[in-house]
Amino acid sequence: MAGRGETASDFTLVGTGGDTVREFTLSEFAEGHPTVLVFYIYDYSPVCTVQMCEVNDAEFLTFDPEVRVLGISTDGPYSHQQFMSDNNLSYPLLTDDEKRVYEDYGMVERAENGVREPKRGVVLLDGDRTVRYRWEAEDNWDEWDTQPIAEVNSRVGELAGDDGDEWSLVDDGGG
Repeated sequence: MAGRGETASDFTLVGTGGDTVREFTLSEFAEGHPTVLVFYIYDYSPVCTVQMCEVNDAEFLTFDPEVRVLGISTDGPYSHQQFMSDNNLSYPLLTDDEKRVYEDYGMVERAENGVREPKRGVVLLDGDRTVRYRWEAEDNWDEWDTQPIAEVNSRVGELAGDDGDEWSLVDDGGG
């Protein structure tokens, strides 16, 4: 798992940006752009629907065309297409059915029965794929807290004027 100041793992996942299903590679999609990775559990779960709509309505998508966003869950691309349409989402949703990317980004936990459970989370990368902010839910079924998106909004503003200095405020975990 890449922590603050470390380069995030590259990945390629199948997903959809709307009408077509295709592969998305992080390094190509995010090259030179601040990128927000939003990990969620399932399309249509109440807490995840609120989370994904909140991200869609975030200021960084409205005011900064340079910011890229990728939603990642274990659901399939056709479910994602319908979920995007039903909720008017404007960013791609990717399928990590093997939980590989969840593992690489530390967004999975082992349940008592040994099953790997995905976790909700948000990761902000700068244009070089350096981790600048990371948040993960303490409990997947807790109500969505808008604080992570508020943090990303403020960090994106800082990132636009980033001179390469290390940021002093970065959350590497917790809720």
